[in-house]
Amino acid sequence: MKIVRFNDALRIAALAATDAGLPVQWPVGLVRDVYGRLRFAVNAERADYPEPARLQLESRTAQLGAFATSERVLFRDDFSDADALFSHPDWHQTLVVGNVEDEEEEGGLAPEIPVRLLDRQVTGQDWLRTEASESGAAHPPRIVFYGLKGGVGRSTALAMLAYRLARDGKRVLLIDFDLESPGLSGLLLPEERVAPFGLVDWFVEDAVGQADDVLFDLVSDSPLAEQSTGSIRVAAAMGNGETAYLAKLARVYADVPNPGGGVQRFAQRMQRVVEALEAQEKPDVVLIDSRAGLHDVAAVSIAGLATVALLFATNSPQNWQGYRQLFAHWQHRPEVLRHIRSRLAIVQALFPETDQAARAARFVQQSYDLFADHLYDQIEPGDTTPTDAFTFDMNDQAAPHFPWRVRWSPRLQEFDPLLRVEDGGADNTDIELAFGPFFQEVISAVSGG
Repeated sequence: MKIVRFNDALRIAALAATDAGLPVQWPVGLVRDVYGRLRFAVNAERADYPEPARLQLESRTAQLGAFATSERVLFRDDFSDADALFSHPDWHQTLVVGNVEDEEEEGGLAPEIPVRLLDRQVTGQDWLRTEASESGAAHPPRIVFYGLKGGVGRSTALAMLAYRLARDGKRVLLIDFDLESPGLSGLLLPEERVAPFGLVDWFVEDAVGQADDVLFDLVSDSPLAEQSTGSIRVAAAMGNGETAYLAKLARVYADVPNPGGGVQRFAQRMQRVVEALEAQEKPDVVLIDSRAGLHDVAAVSIAGLATVALLFATNSPQNWQGYRQLFAHWQHRPEVLRHIRSRLAIVQALFPETDQAARAARFVQQSYDLFADHLYDQIEPGDTTPTDAFTFDMNDQAAPHFPWRVRWSPRLQEFDPLLRVEDGGADNTDIELAFGPFFQEVISAVSGG
């Protein structure tokens, strides 16, 4: 017997769910559990659904191999609250690659099958949620700093942007959501300036209804802004003198009971703490340090919170491979893709001092291929480009794929922004040389100009 793999199971189920012989008035959805096993779900009463169609679906279930949960198709009368199931916000239209045998018919590419999928995941579900960004509440610009890999200068760029904005008279709020690798406070706060509580404290106290009691003692002033007309307020991941950080971190991502019934997910709790901090601090700009990798913290930050999401990258195979996985995930969820793609901007980090023209050209080509293959609308040769099409030329400097550059500088290696110039720290000239064009791009993006 042929072994059915994870990707093959979804393709088989999608082909079965979209079979032209099934009743069109009752579209078939797919429910995938935390192990990847699949069931067909039909928003109809079992007695109303034609028996031949039901038997057809049940027979196709057997083809799913180890990824079949049961031959029984799910109908409305299988649930005590069918409306809650079939209107659940986690249903998404997913594009599934069809039969490779059909490639010649489709011009060399296997056709994509659109199907409704309810994916029950242990983690990663927040890459599919955008409801936080659609809450409708007015908020200051939120700039998310994200990278698939560490060590690309993401946190340093964040600190320097905060410094520049404070020099311009802005009230800046920094939120360190890199909870597994907290370090932003070390860049911006002497130890004695770190607030008594950190963001992990807010999450564990929120679980027992005491989050408001720690909010005021969660934020502290950075001395980096002392010579400016603005301010830099830092909400660090870890509070001063912390001795139980790992025990708290282990409880941060839990869903908690909602006073109105049900539960609040981690994404909703992240949204709440950001909004609470904004209400308390009244910032002009919010800078969010997201953790590296394909983690739920990054998912919520980019898909739910960001006004602009800065994707830090260097021209390495590991970076492009990781971003291709993330972009392909969005590409096959069109509803999510449309919400996210316009807020992305890629940052070429650690831009070298030598061979700059050739290195810049290689990076632009790689970035363009990434965006064009996954996020830009595909326009067939000879077709007229619609006015609302999300597509760009490779050398369009206003396009999301065209990089904002942060220059590598020997003065900024092992950089301590709190170190005085006379003690070996960098001065404004060093900072502007490395970050000046990057500052201008970010400021222009969030100001609408």
